[in-house]
Amino acid sequence: MLARKFEKYLIFVSDVVSFNVAFALIFWMRYQSGLFPDSLDPERHFGHFSRVAFILSLVWIAYFFISGLYRDWYLQSRAVQLLVVSKEIATGCLIIFAVTTGSDILEQIQEHKLNHVFTWSRAASFLSYWGTFLISVNGFRMLSQSLVRSLLRKGVGLDRVLILGATDAGLQMQKELADVPEMGWKLAGYVDENPGPKGREYHGAPVLGKYADLPELIPKHKVGGIIISHESASHNEIIRILSHVAEFPLSIFIVPDLYDVASGHFKTSAVHGITLKVLFPEHMPAWEAKLKRLMDIVISAVVLAAALPLMLLTAIIIKLDSKGPVFYSQERIGLYGKRIRVHKFRTMRTDAELGGPQWATAGDTRVTRLGRIMRRSRIDELPQLWCILIGDMSLVGPRPERQHFINQLKHEVPLYLRRLKMKPGLTGWAQVKHRYDTSIDDVKTKVMFDLWYFENMSLSLDLYILLRTVWVVLTGHGAR
Repeated sequence: MLARKFEKYLIFVSDVVSFNVAFALIFWMRYQSGLFPDSLDPERHFGHFSRVAFILSLVWIAYFFISGLYRDWYLQSRAVQLLVVSKEIATGCLIIFAVTTGSDILEQIQEHKLNHVFTWSRAASFLSYWGTFLISVNGFRMLSQSLVRSLLRKGVGLDRVLILGATDAGLQMQKELADVPEMGWKLAGYVDENPGPKGREYHGAPVLGKYADLPELIPKHKVGGIIISHESASHNEIIRILSHVAEFPLSIFIVPDLYDVASGHFKTSAVHGITLKVLFPEHMPAWEAKLKRLMDIVISAVVLAAALPLMLLTAIIIKLDSKGPVFYSQERIGLYGKRIRVHKFRTMRTDAELGGPQWATAGDTRVTRLGRIMRRSRIDELPQLWCILIGDMSLVGPRPERQHFINQLKHEVPLYLRRLKMKPGLTGWAQVKHRYDTSIDDVKTKVMFDLWYFENMSLSLDLYILLRTVWVVLTGHGAR
């Protein structure tokens, strides 16, 4: 949403201003105000400390980023934000105080000059810096968000949302969205299993189609979210709705009455008086997601460089072992249904799929002699590091699948398309816990592992999976 992106940029700029306002104030107090005679130095100018101010700003930006203070706050109240930001500011100030004065304090303690440890100027400097920082950061953030909310109230930057279910509950949501534009949503229309005649309206809003029309309606109307308001006791109906929208980067909300349908998948956040719950929220904090991407870039680049001689040798042996190209390149489906090209060293004969896409099987006769060795050692996967480097894949995630099999599996495996909410990976929880797919039962098992990974995503879990993958490669356990 444009308004929320603008809000994030505005908050970032206001934070940078706050960092420097607090630093400038403490400089003035210590060296120019005369409040602390022992440190008074009118000859000093702020320009002498510009480099320190710049470095300190970078430190605070990194700390705020890692602490998740640049996340989307629109589903949390201002009171919650104030408490969270204030806590992180206090923690950060204590860390800076300890780093900048820790050695001096230890020295004073060792010399038994305890009266010099906590001086009035030192305490006043810390409290002034902390107080200014606290007021300026929270103040500028509130001003930024007030500006964005005023724009939203004027209808600027609203995102489109569909309400699923032309019902009394849907009508109530329509009224609440109209009353609270600060949520950032504008009703595009209804979707209902009984849409009636073409052009029908429900309380002034168009009924655009059925659930099956969602894949067409979402891009057509530039929809950023859906609200499932249709009350139903059927679990399958909710799963059917999700199967239509899983490939789109949407915010999915449901009314509280549907809690029992998808128990355990809620992010309980309700503000502005609207009782909406978020279904399948992102489980990895934004700062961890950024570090995950950084880890992907660094590791893939290093391993590609280190493995280049091995890859060149492998390419030569492939040409000597069997006729055909060195690489096997294939279109797969990535994050949110994006089509990507996945590259591997060829391990099968060139006529392996003349009869169409097929499942791999144990002792597959299509695999070449060298291909068996490469599959067992995972050498055939090395070219996919390029896909990771350019951002189409990640080191850890569900394996990318072909559209042919996705079309088949989304009807046979409940919530299979939930895998598209994650960037595909070179390895994953399913890969270290299960063998290659050779049947629909294997796929069902792996989907359960993939969904478990989605619910528990973290950098520590990714590192664990990478270590398990190294073990699989070295021992051959789980490979075929």
